[in-house]
Amino acid sequence: MIDLTATEARRMIDDGALDAEEYRQALHDRGEQVQDYNALTTLLADPIKQTGQDGLLAGVPVVVKDSIDVAGVASTAGTPALADNIASRHAPLVQRLVEAGAVVAGKTVMHELSLGGTSHSGLHGVPKNPWAPQRISGGSSGGSAAAVALGIAPISIGADTGGSVRVPAALCGVLGFRPSVGRYPEGGTVPLAPTRDTAGPIARSMEDILAVDAVLSGRSAHEPGRSTSPVTLGISPSHRHDLDSDVSAVLAATLHRLGEREVRIVTVDVDDLIDRAHDIAFALVWGEAEEALQRYFDEHGGISLAAVLDQVCLPDVASALRTGLGSATSARYQAALLARHALQEEFVSRLRDAGAAGLIFPTTPVVAPGLDEEHTIQLNGRPVPTFATLIRHGDFGGTLGLPGISLPAGRGPDSCLPVGIELTCPPGDDDRLLVLAAQLAPQILDTTSPNHLVPVPNRLFAS
Repeated sequence: MIDLTATEARRMIDDGALDAEEYRQALHDRGEQVQDYNALTTLLADPIKQTGQDGLLAGVPVVVKDSIDVAGVASTAGTPALADNIASRHAPLVQRLVEAGAVVAGKTVMHELSLGGTSHSGLHGVPKNPWAPQRISGGSSGGSAAAVALGIAPISIGADTGGSVRVPAALCGVLGFRPSVGRYPEGGTVPLAPTRDTAGPIARSMEDILAVDAVLSGRSAHEPGRSTSPVTLGISPSHRHDLDSDVSAVLAATLHRLGEREVRIVTVDVDDLIDRAHDIAFALVWGEAEEALQRYFDEHGGISLAAVLDQVCLPDVASALRTGLGSATSARYQAALLARHALQEEFVSRLRDAGAAGLIFPTTPVVAPGLDEEHTIQLNGRPVPTFATLIRHGDFGGTLGLPGISLPAGRGPDSCLPVGIELTCPPGDDDRLLVLAAQLAPQILDTTSPNHLVPVPNRLFAS
């Protein structure tokens, strides 16, 4: 049962071939069996659901990032000062999941306050990569991606500011969708930068991504299918440059398969836009973080931002907050907003001039780093910063608010670790992106079922 996607499980429940409670219990047991992978902060023995409720996700277990409010459960955001931050009500997006029949089965480990790409947590440690437990799952929604890959739940909800859904999805061999900001209901989430923050689903099939998007967006689900219309995708020079050899190999194989299906790949040079977006990225974050965090804390018991900062565990997070908060003046922040709008327009213009539906590129330039490579990794014979390298491709979409979806496209020939390929479109073109991803999925997707990913132990670990 752990191998079932949400869509498969839902159909079997509807047909009477699968008992919803037995299914939930099997996945709960799976969560206990693989707890050494440290994907979860909480595995709920009494899951949260609405009895007698039918819906698109009826009977489907879902796990949620630990920055997103689930009533009666702590939202810690991985930091000690929020260890007792028990939510009094669901975040609006969690409420939509429950109303659609989903069963909230637990919460997932994340990088402390979402400020990192490895998912190291001051409270909960680090989630291990399901493919290689000596490696990271990515971040900041690393536990969310690991939980889906491990078969603890077919669907998880993460949150993405600069790659925090797409990066761990790529490193764990699952799908991760970052929608345009505002597509899903907001609030009830420990924030970082509201202009950039958005929740996003992680799953093991395109059908599941479409179903969760329909629930969270309040729209009708797209029907996945093939299109007879020719597709043109753009790739920028920097997206081919300075890649790990395994990532290069999977990218080349993916582009070859797409070419065989008459998908046209053209150069759309946005390297200068990527550089300019990088220049404003942190002005947007630090221009919003302090006010956004304090507003959340005021709504959740009145804890002060200063008290939270005093108890931050991870040195890199403490340093980022110490140097970042207050660093963006009002004038600098407003200038960044204006520059962001101009970059969005220029991005749309370049895609249109090339006749491209969107961009394609490796989600990350590297495969999953080791647990001991939190700060520095080796890339093509030289040391590079881990976080900046992991978000090197995805932060452009986070800064400009672009929708993007990471699809597992295969494993590196040397490392045998997953490589993700991302598709991205202009802001607000989520429907077009999802249709495009569904059309191209047969040529891109390379997924592995949980039972073939990690052996099930013969005994349950202690609860």
